[in-house]
Amino acid sequence: MNRTTLAALLLTLALASAQGSPAGAADAPPAAPPGPNPITALSPAELTAALQGGKPVVMEFGGETCIPCRQMQPVLQEIRTDLDKKGRVHNFWIQTHPEVARQFKVMAMPTQIVFDSKGTEVFRHIGVLPLPEFRKALKEKGIL
Repeated sequence: MNRTTLAALLLTLALASAQGSPAGAADAPPAAPPGPNPITALSPAELTAALQGGKPVVMEFGGETCIPCRQMQPVLQEIRTDLDKKGRVHNFWIQTHPEVARQFKVMAMPTQIVFDSKGTEVFRHIGVLPLPEFRKALKEKGIL
Protein backbone atom coordinates (compact mmCIF):
# COMPACT_ATOMS: atom_id res chain seq x y z
CA MET A 1 0.00 0.00 0.00
CA ASN A 2 1.49 3.34 -1.02
CA ARG A 3 1.53 6.51 1.13
CA THR A 4 -1.34 8.20 -0.71
CA THR A 5 -3.59 5.17 -0.35
CA LEU A 6 -2.71 4.82 3.32
CA ALA A 7 -3.34 8.52 3.99
CA ALA A 8 -6.69 8.35 2.19
CA LEU A 9 -7.65 5.28 4.20
CA LEU A 10 -6.74 6.96 7.50
CA LEU A 11 -8.69 10.09 6.60
CA THR A 12 -11.68 8.00 5.54
CA LEU A 13 -11.62 6.18 8.88
CA ALA A 14 -11.36 9.45 10.82
CA LEU A 15 -14.19 11.03 8.85
CA ALA A 16 -16.35 7.91 9.15
CA SER A 17 -16.07 8.04 12.93
CA ALA A 18 -17.55 11.54 12.85
CA GLN A 19 -20.67 10.32 11.05
CA GLY A 20 -22.06 9.04 14.35
CA SER A 21 -22.17 12.54 15.85
CA PRO A 22 -25.45 13.59 17.49
CA ALA A 23 -27.86 15.70 15.45
CA GLY A 24 -26.94 19.36 15.47
CA ALA A 25 -23.31 18.70 16.44
CA ALA A 26 -22.12 19.76 12.99
CA ASP A 27 -23.89 23.13 13.17
CA ALA A 28 -21.02 24.82 15.00
CA PRO A 29 -17.36 23.99 15.46
CA PRO A 30 -16.46 22.40 18.80
CA ALA A 31 -14.70 24.54 21.35
CA ALA A 32 -10.96 25.00 20.93
CA PRO A 33 -8.70 22.87 23.15
CA PRO A 34 -8.38 24.18 26.70
CA GLY A 35 -5.53 26.45 27.65
CA PRO A 36 -4.57 30.10 27.67
CA ASN A 37 -5.69 32.03 24.59
CA PRO A 38 -6.99 29.04 22.62
CA ILE A 39 -6.97 29.07 18.84
CA THR A 40 -10.59 29.21 17.71
CA ALA A 41 -12.14 26.71 15.31
CA LEU A 42 -14.07 28.10 12.37
CA SER A 43 -17.27 26.92 10.71
CA PRO A 44 -17.28 26.51 6.91
CA ALA A 45 -18.88 29.95 6.48
CA GLU A 46 -16.32 31.56 8.80
CA LEU A 47 -13.50 29.84 6.89
CA THR A 48 -14.79 31.28 3.62
CA ALA A 49 -15.04 34.75 5.18
CA ALA A 50 -11.51 34.49 6.62
CA LEU A 51 -10.07 33.56 3.22
CA GLN A 52 -11.84 36.55 1.66
CA GLY A 53 -10.81 38.92 4.47
CA GLY A 54 -7.75 40.42 2.78
CA LYS A 55 -5.25 39.11 5.36
CA PRO A 56 -3.04 36.01 5.40
CA VAL A 57 -4.62 33.02 7.15
CA VAL A 58 -2.81 30.19 8.91
CA MET A 59 -5.27 27.31 9.15
CA GLU A 60 -4.78 24.01 10.91
CA PHE A 61 -7.08 21.32 9.59
CA GLY A 62 -7.29 18.73 12.33
CA GLY A 63 -9.33 17.27 15.11
CA GLU A 64 -10.29 18.37 18.55
CA THR A 65 -9.00 15.18 20.17
CA CYS A 66 -6.11 14.49 17.76
CA ILE A 67 -2.91 14.33 19.84
CA PRO A 68 -0.59 15.88 17.18
CA CYS A 69 -3.23 18.59 16.57
CA ARG A 70 -3.24 19.42 20.26
CA GLN A 71 0.58 19.49 20.24
CA MET A 72 0.40 22.15 17.52
CA GLN A 73 -1.77 24.52 19.57
CA PRO A 74 1.12 26.26 21.42
CA VAL A 75 2.95 26.65 18.09
CA LEU A 76 -0.15 28.18 16.52
CA GLN A 77 -0.51 30.53 19.49
CA GLU A 78 3.06 31.75 18.95
CA ILE A 79 2.43 32.23 15.23
CA ARG A 80 -0.73 34.19 16.07
CA THR A 81 1.36 36.44 18.34
CA ASP A 82 3.98 36.85 15.60
CA LEU A 83 1.36 37.81 13.01
CA ASP A 84 -0.41 40.19 15.42
CA LYS A 85 -2.99 42.08 13.33
CA LYS A 86 -1.30 41.24 10.00
CA GLY A 87 -3.00 37.85 9.73
CA ARG A 88 -5.27 35.26 11.31
CA VAL A 89 -4.65 31.83 12.84
CA HIS A 90 -7.46 29.30 13.25
CA ASN A 91 -8.35 25.64 13.59
CA PHE A 92 -10.81 23.81 11.41
CA TRP A 93 -12.15 20.49 12.73
CA ILE A 94 -12.36 18.21 9.71
CA GLN A 95 -14.38 15.45 11.39
CA THR A 96 -17.25 17.88 11.80
CA HIS A 97 -17.13 19.01 8.17
CA PRO A 98 -15.60 16.24 6.01
CA GLU A 99 -16.75 17.93 2.81
CA VAL A 100 -14.44 20.85 3.56
CA ALA A 101 -11.55 18.44 4.18
CA ARG A 102 -12.15 16.97 0.75
CA GLN A 103 -12.43 20.45 -0.82
CA PHE A 104 -8.99 21.40 0.54
CA LYS A 105 -7.54 17.93 -0.20
CA VAL A 106 -6.66 17.33 3.45
CA MET A 107 -5.41 13.75 3.69
CA ALA A 108 -4.15 13.59 7.30
CA MET A 109 -4.37 15.38 10.62
CA PRO A 110 -2.95 17.83 11.36
CA THR A 111 -2.45 19.66 8.09
CA GLN A 112 -1.39 23.28 8.25
CA ILE A 113 -2.29 25.35 5.21
CA VAL A 114 -1.20 28.96 4.85
CA PHE A 115 -3.15 31.27 2.57
CA ASP A 116 -1.94 34.67 1.37
CA SER A 117 -4.04 37.84 1.58
CA LYS A 118 -5.85 36.83 -1.63
CA GLY A 119 -6.91 33.46 -0.20
CA THR A 120 -4.41 31.51 -2.31
CA GLU A 121 -2.62 28.55 -0.72
CA VAL A 122 1.10 29.32 -0.42
CA PHE A 123 2.27 26.63 2.00
CA ARG A 124 1.14 23.21 3.22
CA HIS A 125 2.57 20.86 5.83
CA ILE A 126 1.27 17.58 7.21
CA GLY A 127 2.05 16.62 10.81
CA VAL A 128 3.58 18.46 13.73
CA LEU A 129 5.64 21.44 12.60
CA PRO A 130 8.17 22.84 15.09
CA LEU A 131 7.91 26.58 15.69
CA PRO A 132 11.34 27.52 14.22
CA GLU A 133 10.56 25.65 10.98
CA PHE A 134 7.06 27.16 10.79
CA ARG A 135 8.43 30.67 11.28
CA LYS A 136 11.08 30.06 8.61
CA ALA A 137 8.46 28.86 6.12
CA LEU A 138 6.22 31.87 6.82
CA LYS A 139 9.15 34.26 6.36
CA GLU A 140 10.09 32.58 3.07
CA LYS A 141 6.51 33.03 1.84
CA GLY A 142 6.42 36.68 2.93
CA ILE A 143 3.74 36.09 5.55
CA LEU A 144 5.93 37.02 8.57
